[in-house]
Amino acid sequence: MSNPKTSATPANPERTWRTFLSFMRPYRAMISVGAVLGVIATVANLWFPRLTEYVIDALATGRSTTGYLVAAGIVTLVGLAGLLGQFIVLGRTGETVVFDVRAALVKRILRGSVPEVLSRSSGDLVSRATADAPLLQLAVSTGFVSFVTAIAGVIGTIVFMGVIDGVMLGITLAAVAVLAVFMGLLMPRAGRERALAQDAVGALGGELDGTIKALRTIKSLGAEDSRGQAALDSAHKARKHGIAAMVTETLAFEIGLGGMAIVTVVMLGFGAWRVSEGHLSIAALVAFIMYAMNFTMPLMEVASGFQTIQQGLAASKRIAEAEEIPFEESDDAAPATSSTAPARGDVPILELRGVTAAYNPRDGDVVTGLDLTIPRTGHVALVGPSGAGKTSTMSLLLRFLAPRAGQILLDGVSYDDLTFAQVRERFAYVEQEPTVLPGTVRDNLVAAKPDATDAELHDVLAAVHLDSDVASLPDGLDTTLIGATMTGGGRQRLALARALLRNPDVLLLDEPTSQIAGSTEDAIHEAIAATAAHRAVVTIAHREETVRHADTIVVMEAGRVRATGTHAELLATDALYQELMSNLRINDGA
Repeated sequence: MSNPKTSATPANPERTWRTFLSFMRPYRAMISVGAVLGVIATVANLWFPRLTEYVIDALATGRSTTGYLVAAGIVTLVGLAGLLGQFIVLGRTGETVVFDVRAALVKRILRGSVPEVLSRSSGDLVSRATADAPLLQLAVSTGFVSFVTAIAGVIGTIVFMGVIDGVMLGITLAAVAVLAVFMGLLMPRAGRERALAQDAVGALGGELDGTIKALRTIKSLGAEDSRGQAALDSAHKARKHGIAAMVTETLAFEIGLGGMAIVTVVMLGFGAWRVSEGHLSIAALVAFIMYAMNFTMPLMEVASGFQTIQQGLAASKRIAEAEEIPFEESDDAAPATSSTAPARGDVPILELRGVTAAYNPRDGDVVTGLDLTIPRTGHVALVGPSGAGKTSTMSLLLRFLAPRAGQILLDGVSYDDLTFAQVRERFAYVEQEPTVLPGTVRDNLVAAKPDATDAELHDVLAAVHLDSDVASLPDGLDTTLIGATMTGGGRQRLALARALLRNPDVLLLDEPTSQIAGSTEDAIHEAIAATAAHRAVVTIAHREETVRHADTIVVMEAGRVRATGTHAELLATDALYQELMSNLRINDGA
């Protein structure tokens, strides 16, 4: 199914051009230098046919050709130097464009609003940083400058041809105008096909990303063919539009090349007649034909530059769409309150007062008038049916979700008076699905504490009974975690070890033992209990064993707190809790 945030939408040409020019603006100085060097090289090369004419005339009249040959050598060297400088300047600028775009997208994804980022296909976002950035680079640097220098080449060629023979120039321009009409009709169509192909490649990336993440499920369902077909549908679209663009571009180039070849032959015959009539010298005819033959090159560069700019327009539109993801907060956000102020022992570490929130206002509220107090120490378990608001509550605490009404306080200070970093530095979070970061075991752990010693790493691994597993890996702590290096339970324990290493004031756990059983599970509960003795632990509980270990249990229903108490109290007083426990016993095989 197409994601509304990634599917192709009709482009607004004016807005697309504004977006493209906004990407060019930071590099305009270097692009201008590249354009000037390109024009210098083009003008220098334009003199070569004219100097050839002078050499032939000098030979015919017995005059010295030395000065003309020296001049030809000079313009050749100037042309080569101009091209060399242009390539260096534009090459460096182009690589800078790619880096800057990718850096901006990486920052946007990592610093962006969590609901906004997660509402988009990760594969498509990746393709905008990997595939679209180079296309934008070509358009911003090479494509634009090639277009400018090609225009200069066309104008210069026309001037030189006009100086040689105005009549022949008029006939040539009439033929070129006809060719330009055909090419002008074809190249925009090629640009549209390239844009559609880029969208299809982005969709393919999204399909493959989701397929790889769900590979075990897909194989267990025997759904390889159907899911493969979904990805191939996007690949087919990319192929279809790519071929259409290629055919259109080839047709345009063939019209240009073939048309100019025919024009050159016609002008050769017409020029020979004018020579025989005494209107033109043989040397001038040779120079004119050289210009006519070279005329094809700047015309092709104009078309190629236009095509590259069309691809850049499509790429800039896709990149700009990704950059529309709002930041959580600006880099210069200044807190009204210091997060290092000493906390009062009589103030709960967390309070939610009348909090109402929704991921999308069109979909309704996920919590409504939520009141919840988390003490400074102890284990609080959140239980409730699916959709009760448990995960949304954690998202609120971590500021992944912002309340549209009510207030959240940390140490008695409103979240509104703290930066996102000040809030999150007090937490550690373990998701239900094991989250392993790219890299080694060590990389995964030190993400929580960059200066951690090996002794600290081994201590937290031992606390979750993962030390022997890591020791058995080929490179121990420095083993790269790829594919099936660790089981689901091992990954879950690694995520918990990372959270414990952070030594947070509040530990948030979304059922930390869902993939762990036996004595290891008991050890995990002991580690959580030890943390809860001097820290706050908040758990979303899906297993009875986890609930039983909690100091306080909060029963949630329809985005509100329904009841609060101990396991024994709630079993005796709350019907929903009794039903939940009955279901948990069945699911746990009790």
